[in-house]
Amino acid sequence: MMNRVRRAGKEGFIMKIKGIKAAIVYSTLVLGLTLLANVTKIYLLIGLVQLSPMLVLGLMLLFFSERKTTIRSTGIGKLGNWKWYILAGVSGLPILISFLVALGIGYIALPTAAFLNTGAAHFTVFEYVGYMTKAFWSPAMLILMGIFAFGEEIGWRGYLQPKLTETYGSKRAILGTSIVWALFHYPFYLNGYNEDGNFIVTILLFTIMIFPLSVFIGWIRFASGSIWPAVLSHTMINLTRSWLEQLFTTKAEGWTYIAGESGMVTIILWGGVAWFIWRSLSRTTTCTPM
Repeated sequence: MMNRVRRAGKEGFIMKIKGIKAAIVYSTLVLGLTLLANVTKIYLLIGLVQLSPMLVLGLMLLFFSERKTTIRSTGIGKLGNWKWYILAGVSGLPILISFLVALGIGYIALPTAAFLNTGAAHFTVFEYVGYMTKAFWSPAMLILMGIFAFGEEIGWRGYLQPKLTETYGSKRAILGTSIVWALFHYPFYLNGYNEDGNFIVTILLFTIMIFPLSVFIGWIRFASGSIWPAVLSHTMINLTRSWLEQLFTTKAEGWTYIAGESGMVTIILWGGVAWFIWRSLSRTTTCTPM
């Protein structure tokens, strides 16, 4: 009996070591590829490398002996309960609220009626808002944003987070995933990912924002048992941000300190949500899928 226990313990330890090595190799390949593409300044590569979490995972699967088990663990084959899609669908609200706050205190503004009446096209402000909203929330944009969101999430919350959870538990797995996720975005700052305000302050705010957002999306992934609500959440966040950044044409310098994906208002809102979620997470196990 004792020999069986020791053998099981040893096998479990070996599996954990393998999991840690796989997570390190995966993260290193994704981050290295992303940095290399951004250094080249070739915009086609920079665009494609946004899918590197998916591309690297696909490459690694070619060498995995337990390929089916790994694919199953990503949650790609499960849909999850409908309520997680509702929650994921409103993920853009913190960004929307941040823009409304920035509008209220005069840091951003819609184009004026006089400006919209110049040139060949003539719009009222109301027509302009409607036109931009239809353009950004079209099926084509939803699909495009969804593809890039899936390209990231299948790697972060599909592969890396579950792999880290096996060894470190849910909380540390979310923290580890958030660190890699933040590092993944840094090279894009070399090519104008966010050109407003002070470079160091902007990256600092982005880094702070990543953790509570990772708690939220990571929790949805754990609780739903599926990768798809996480993909929808990521899609809504990116689409809401892109829509509002283009909608408000007048922006004071430093507006991103207040609004946008990593403005202070957004960080406060995500921080409040993450605080409640963090308290409910187990330190050593995943959440039970619902």
